[in-house]
Amino acid sequence: MRGLQFRISNQQAIISRYSYNTCLAMAKFMELLPLDSHAKFSALVEGGQLISRASLQAALDGADVATRVSKGLYKLLIELCILRHIQSPDGMVWKCRESHLYLIEYLVRGKGISSTRKKEMTSEMEKRFLNLLPAVKCISPIEVLEMLKNNRSGAPAEVEQQLLDSDMFRGDAFQRSYQYISRYQQKANLDSFCFTPGKIEGTQEECLSLLLKSCGRKNPSWTELSNFTRFLNLQLMKCENSVFCSSKLAREGFKGFKAFVIKFMITMSKDFALPSLAMADESSPSEEEKMDEDSVLGGYQLRRKWEQESHPYIIFHADNHSMEFLGFHINRSFDAIDAHSQAVLEEKVIDPRLYRTLEAQKVPFNKKFEDLSRQEQLETLCSVFGVRSSQDPDESYQLTLDNTMKMLAIHLRFQCGIPVIIMGETGCGKTKLVQFMCSLQRAGRDVQNMMLVRVHGGTSSKIIHQKVKEAIELAHYNEERHNMDTVLFFDEANTTEAVFAIKEVLCDQSVNGEPISTTRLKVVAACNPYKRHTKETIEKLEKAGLGYRVRSEDTLEKLGFIPLRQLVYRVQPLPPSMLPLVWDFGELNEKTQSLYIRQIVKSIVKDKLPKENMDVFTSVISTSQKFLREKKEECRIVSLRDIERCMGVLLWFYNLRDLLFPLIDEKKSEAQQSKGYDPSIHALAKGCEKDQIFALNEAQRSLLLAVGVCYYVSLESRQDYLKEIAKCFSVPESLLQLEIVLCQEVFLDNLSVPKTTARNDALRENIFMMVICMDLRVPLFLVGKPGSSKSLSKTIAADAMQGRLSKTRLFKRCKQIQLVSFQCSPHSKPEGIISTFKQCAQFQRGQKLEEFASVVILDEIGLAEDSPEMPLKTLHPLLEDGCVDDEAPEPYKKVGFVGISNWALDPAKMNRGLLVFRTDLNKDELVKTAKGICADDLHVTKIEHLFPSLADFYCEVLKEQSMEFFGLRDFYSLIKMILSYAKDIKSISEEEKLIAKAILRNFGGSKDLNPLALFRNYSPISLPSNLETSHTVHLLQENLDKKQTGFVSRYLLLLTTNHAAFQIIQMTNLMDIENCDIIFGSGFPRDQEYSQVCRSVNRVKICMETGRPVILLNIHNLYESLYDALNQCFVRLGGNYYVDLGLGTHRVKCRVKEEFRLIVIEEKNVVYTQFPTPLLNRLEKYCLEMNTILHWQQKRLTTQLNEWAKLFVTIENMDFCCTRPADLAPKECDVFIGFSDDTAATVVLQCCPSGLQGISLSSEESVLAASKSKLIECATPDSILRLKYSPLEDTEQIQDLYFGKQKHNGLIDILKVAVNQQSNTDGTNGLCLETNQ
Repeated sequence: MRGLQFRISNQQAIISRYSYNTCLAMAKFMELLPLDSHAKFSALVEGGQLISRASLQAALDGADVATRVSKGLYKLLIELCILRHIQSPDGMVWKCRESHLYLIEYLVRGKGISSTRKKEMTSEMEKRFLNLLPAVKCISPIEVLEMLKNNRSGAPAEVEQQLLDSDMFRGDAFQRSYQYISRYQQKANLDSFCFTPGKIEGTQEECLSLLLKSCGRKNPSWTELSNFTRFLNLQLMKCENSVFCSSKLAREGFKGFKAFVIKFMITMSKDFALPSLAMADESSPSEEEKMDEDSVLGGYQLRRKWEQESHPYIIFHADNHSMEFLGFHINRSFDAIDAHSQAVLEEKVIDPRLYRTLEAQKVPFNKKFEDLSRQEQLETLCSVFGVRSSQDPDESYQLTLDNTMKMLAIHLRFQCGIPVIIMGETGCGKTKLVQFMCSLQRAGRDVQNMMLVRVHGGTSSKIIHQKVKEAIELAHYNEERHNMDTVLFFDEANTTEAVFAIKEVLCDQSVNGEPISTTRLKVVAACNPYKRHTKETIEKLEKAGLGYRVRSEDTLEKLGFIPLRQLVYRVQPLPPSMLPLVWDFGELNEKTQSLYIRQIVKSIVKDKLPKENMDVFTSVISTSQKFLREKKEECRIVSLRDIERCMGVLLWFYNLRDLLFPLIDEKKSEAQQSKGYDPSIHALAKGCEKDQIFALNEAQRSLLLAVGVCYYVSLESRQDYLKEIAKCFSVPESLLQLEIVLCQEVFLDNLSVPKTTARNDALRENIFMMVICMDLRVPLFLVGKPGSSKSLSKTIAADAMQGRLSKTRLFKRCKQIQLVSFQCSPHSKPEGIISTFKQCAQFQRGQKLEEFASVVILDEIGLAEDSPEMPLKTLHPLLEDGCVDDEAPEPYKKVGFVGISNWALDPAKMNRGLLVFRTDLNKDELVKTAKGICADDLHVTKIEHLFPSLADFYCEVLKEQSMEFFGLRDFYSLIKMILSYAKDIKSISEEEKLIAKAILRNFGGSKDLNPLALFRNYSPISLPSNLETSHTVHLLQENLDKKQTGFVSRYLLLLTTNHAAFQIIQMTNLMDIENCDIIFGSGFPRDQEYSQVCRSVNRVKICMETGRPVILLNIHNLYESLYDALNQCFVRLGGNYYVDLGLGTHRVKCRVKEEFRLIVIEEKNVVYTQFPTPLLNRLEKYCLEMNTILHWQQKRLTTQLNEWAKLFVTIENMDFCCTRPADLAPKECDVFIGFSDDTAATVVLQCCPSGLQGISLSSEESVLAASKSKLIECATPDSILRLKYSPLEDTEQIQDLYFGKQKHNGLIDILKVAVNQQSNTDGTNGLCLETNQ
């Protein structure tokens, strides 16, 4: 359960541990036995140890469930403690034995409790349940102190229990701390005092009271108090051993120095013991807070930030004699002041005479760490670590006072056994700091002393246990061979649900119940903070692409009441026992970040770029980082990774400067001179002075393009960003934008763009980003609505990037690209994505990585975002290293990545790479796109004047539709269709008719939109109200016409009722059913299996190759595999068309004949509620029901029949009506079995002797009577009996017909009549009966 510790131990475990300890004790008596009995006795003891240990392990296996369980706690407790059995979901029952004893650790109700636990049981019910069981309350130190005071005053104790453990009270940690603090506060002479082990002073009450007042915490836990005394005890021991704090030196002029040191020892101990978090379990929430989402995060917020606190440290060197003074200086007034802010920490902190004595001895009180040379900084660290060699392990790492003190803080926690849990933003340097510290302690030796575990959402407890066991073995080896500590580092520890396993290692010092067998293994856990996006950012994310596929309130992944995707980091709750141990790692301030940036730039650039650009580089990147950090509404978070990524892109552009920059300059000149150039680019060029347009040098231009890739493209407020960095470059912002846009144009010019493809901003930017990210293997997320050129960009870019075989010089300098695609779906699994990355990495194995790159394409990645299998939880390590749980991945495993999505993604994933949001096109962009689609056609002049009106119409469609039923692909198809009609336009009337036909073909099928009426309302082009529109069947015939030229019709989606569309296709001879494949789907388990989907895909593949049409009915699990085919994203090779068919990791090129047609038939309600928008936008949509094919006379009869059916179910008698509510009154579907919106039309059509042809006026009455009889035959008996309360006048005749002439006595009678009727006809349609039970 989230935020809850729950441990069960039974009697077997207790006895097994006792037996194991007994066997260990018996081994000591072996020396007393005769030599000839040693072997036999040793075998007996080892056998006993083995059996008891195996029994103990079995008993403890899986007992600590911690955060794994999110609900069902109370059900488990009731089953276990009262019903005495536990039942598994598959029906297995585990019964408790009478000998079993259960010990349950139970966290009291408070802020740390999950929302699911609060919902499962009320406070009152929880209290009564707990009162049923014998309980021992674990009381806090402050409560113990109150009881000790009450016992002293003679008040009766409520419970008999041990208040303060005598061993703890008598231990060195408590006693040494107490004795020094008490003397310090009494201002006693500490120079001559030295603690004597075993000597006890003060009572339990006095000791506990003094330590509680001194630890800096109002109500500490026992763990916090223990950490305070352990740390202080260790520092006091070093102080006693130091020659500078000895009584001998005190007599020689160093009087009071020991008290001065102890003062800082106590301050440091408070700093180390005081938690950074606002503790979640300090108090119970009020009723108002319980349902408040913000209160859920309250317990995880930082109350103390590292950079906002002072950290005055006196740290002893490893020799335990000399020391370092860090974090504070002493001014001329002898006050202690903060080294950074110069704020006074304590006045008159040292006696003036003592200070002068120390100053004469050259004690470095006011040493400025940043002013020291690199070698002196390293020597300072090595002196504390006890490392003789001060070899620099990483010249690119910037050493500051801030990160030096953080390293020392970790080191001191290691020394006194305090678990290290650091919390900080991603990319703020946590991992790098620990790696540098471990590298420094290796002292140049070739030895591994650190294991890095990159924790992610898919990390299981089994993986954690395995890693810890490997680390234990490594720690034993390093201890024996090198006398060195080993560090196990859990990075992003709170991203996994198995955080309970990390808690066990850190807090309990055990692995799966087994104690860690070495003290030389030091464990560090790094956590991401608990931060929620601002409301503006959440709204922006909800609007990204098509928004989230699963609504926030419906998603199962939550922290309390908050969906995890609304958090900046996708984190799980920390167990309460870890919360007090968390300390803030802090953020990089502007000055420190500039130092880091300069160091990173310096290490990466070295001799590759001119050094005079260093200041501009640092300034521009610092400004970019600051801009993103301050823009709260942006979906990006910044980190040090962005800096390294930006520098990598910079070098890429700089290496292409000889080829790329002349092409950009050529386009600049064209843009300034030519008015026929793109108006927006021409305006940018005209806005720049001639002497400014070439103001930047090659290195600066490379930097500009790099920030254009890494920052500019991912921002919504792009102009604001350009204004800021323009100050750093000292050029106008229009020049910067012109440089970026023209560079994108150059890449687009060097590509082969298919005809009828608009070279709009979206395509230009998508291709630009894809080329660079694929070449550099930088992860890229592309999010936008269907039709925003995402898949097309992928195809065009991959076709161009053929390495040395590329068609243009520019792309010959780029890598050869191999794409490995994975089609995501709601059924995707983590294993499928991992295997895709493995398969992709194999393509790079043995290749020259500087010439070849393989790239993973996760298509429709948004469909997998809220999959029950959570396949994207493994994505974090895959994006960084290309593999999962590999500590030292080989270079070939790092592959490129492009994630394409129509849906918004979890921002925590998107921040692992570069992000491009594609927003809706405005009217100008739509018109520009339409012109681009028609640019190469001779008839464009005939329809060019229509583009603004069509753009207005499309914008209104987006506003009016209640769901994302229509999209950009429908608009593009509309333009292409009108263009294909343009050759037939000879008059205004023909133009109007063809426009109407094109609108109906591309914007039909919606339940709440009349496209022609909307076009009339919002377009200056007037379509006459009496305009004869094409019948739906005629439009379908035009779509399916194989002889049409100049336009490729889209595939069809027929929205229908009761699959009537299939029958209509047969009736109207739209297709030759005998010569097409019909694939039916179902919800049966076997039809959902992977093998069945493969068979269905193979049938479609064969039909594509042979040109045989396919009709798909109710086969949802097949659509994702056909996305590329439905998009008609064809590749032309050797005169033939090919398209990708995908199923998970498997992609195959399939030849498509021009005669191939695909029709999807689906129920209207299913389409409106369940169909994904990307699928809807790919198809030409029609609503095809019996109503749509009726003659006008049949439609009139259908209306009359519907009105009669409504009267049939209406109850007018008030006495009868009062017995049931109005909303429960019977409806047509309750009375007539199988009744739907299309039933009346079907019945009328069936009763018409002439079928779809018109009927004579004399026959209308007989057809209507026959239709009524058909409906009466489908009515329920109770509805016939209720007819006397209806407004119908012929109720008696209806009852006589139903009970007399028609057969309703039983199924056998109905079958006899039906068989007799069938035998009298020569039809072959068979018999279909629907029964109601």
